[in-house]
Amino acid sequence: MRKTVYLLLIFQLITIPILYAQGVDAAAEETSDLWLFIGRFHPLIVHLPIGFIMLAFLMEVMARWPKFKHLEQSVSFVLTLGILSSVGAAVFGYLLSLSGEYQGSTLDWHLWLGLSTLGFAIIALVLKVKQANTAYFTFLSASVICLTLTGHLGGNLTHGSDYLVRYMPNTLRAMTGMPPKPESKHKPITNLEEAIVFDDLIKPITDNSCESCHNAEKTKGNLRLDTKEGFLKGGENGPSLVPGQAAHSELIKRVKLPKDHEDVMPPEGKKPLSKEEIALLEWWINNDASFDKKVAEVEVPDDIKEILDALVNPQQSSLSPLYAMEVKPASQDEVETLKEMGFSVSPISAESPFIQVSYLISGQPLNDESIKAIKKVAKQTTWLNLGKAALADGQKFTFLKDFNHLTQLHLEKTAITDEEVKDLAQMEFLEYLNLYNTAITDKSVEPLTALKRLRKIYLWETQVSEDGKSSLQKAIPELAIIADGLPQNFDVPLDSLNDSTVIATK
Repeated sequence: MRKTVYLLLIFQLITIPILYAQGVDAAAEETSDLWLFIGRFHPLIVHLPIGFIMLAFLMEVMARWPKFKHLEQSVSFVLTLGILSSVGAAVFGYLLSLSGEYQGSTLDWHLWLGLSTLGFAIIALVLKVKQANTAYFTFLSASVICLTLTGHLGGNLTHGSDYLVRYMPNTLRAMTGMPPKPESKHKPITNLEEAIVFDDLIKPITDNSCESCHNAEKTKGNLRLDTKEGFLKGGENGPSLVPGQAAHSELIKRVKLPKDHEDVMPPEGKKPLSKEEIALLEWWINNDASFDKKVAEVEVPDDIKEILDALVNPQQSSLSPLYAMEVKPASQDEVETLKEMGFSVSPISAESPFIQVSYLISGQPLNDESIKAIKKVAKQTTWLNLGKAALADGQKFTFLKDFNHLTQLHLEKTAITDEEVKDLAQMEFLEYLNLYNTAITDKSVEPLTALKRLRKIYLWETQVSEDGKSSLQKAIPELAIIADGLPQNFDVPLDSLNDSTVIATK
């Protein structure tokens, strides 16, 4: 048995370096899809030796206490599993490297440290069998150290060289002798006309979304997007862009593919580009993909100007144009009348003519008199809460068509119908709509698609089908649909969905 183990270990020590050496020459040749397919399992299998070797080390340490002495008997078995799985990880990793997607010194160090992990583990096992305990533990410790460094470099290859320390606080950086956290490569734009289109507008997009997979160390598709030369050279599928022709550029084709398409970029699992970012990329390419021109030197369509203005002043861009309108404040008599009828009325800020109105009396339907009263302040009302409100006989929610300045509307647990939802389509500033626990159906979807500023809607416990929700999502991609208690569009950060009422009050 012992001879068999020795033969197996010696075979591994000999074959792995030979395999790598042969691979260096073979890498220049075209690699079969089968080998590349097998290589893709490296990230999966690589966690096995990490677990086994670390477990063997911990068991060995724990066994030094009498209470855990029994663990010592299993260390050899666990370490053997670590060695065998290390061989698999090394072979799979080698096959993965043949894709050419990983290059540079980081890959070399990752490979040799991985082989060192395996080598030290084998020597440690042999020494343990020979009961040379001091030397055995030294080599086992060396294997763990190499394993840690190998894992760190593997993370760097996958996520970028600064992955581990990118967000390290300056206090920890000082304690470890590292320089302070570097300032962002991209400074805020203060003078839009003087901004360089590529450096100031395009590069930040590709740095955030493309560079981690298309850099000097990790070059997926043989494409680099961390340098200007890389953009022009392209990758294995040809040029990444065609100056002046965004529609024919591979870069644009890839980022506009459906989310579930296997060729979409960034790949599944990573944050997709926003429609504004895609629009900027198309605008840059259609303007000859210049690396030197300033914004003032290229044509800026209205839709692009709106995006650029948002980059320069994001807070102002989040503010609905509603709040730039001049509206006569509601009179004191109108406000007092509403309060006497059970409404809560308050301004959204001390200096604003816009108000928030909520109906507070449950069990008392809104009648003709109360509806006429709130209609008198329709132009001043930007947030209307009629949740759980009932209507008196003969009344309909059609009176809402006069409230075309609303940004928030609560109609949850009301009797609103599909026919009455059609009147909401006129609310061009509406950003939040709660229709939870109403009887609306897919017939309401079409009028709702007209609400282009809508960013959050509650459709929980309605009759709107999954197809209806999908149609609404397709019409308004930025919309967070709250259904079944959870947002259907998980790509939309809910904490960024504060409506303009919140922003305007700041």
